[in-house]
Amino acid sequence: MPFVAYVHARDDEPPDGGRQPWEPNWRMWRWIAGAVLATYAATKADGAAAALLALIAFGLVCLAADAALPRGDGLREWRQ
Repeated sequence: MPFVAYVHARDDEPPDGGRQPWEPNWRMWRWIAGAVLATYAATKADGAAAALLALIAFGLVCLAADAALPRGDGLREWRQ
């Protein structure tokens, strides 16, 4: 008895939301540009303003990582 399986439902859609492989991820780069500006401003500021700008830069880097990394399905496909 041969084993037959249906592997791919749709092959015509790109996996990255319609973006071509050579096209930059502009959502990620806008967060990185904001983080660079906040880091530069933090180096020129003093005291609490520098600390606040450093925290803002850290948050912007986290947003850039969120935009760059693929999202998983989490527990949506989990079965007991």
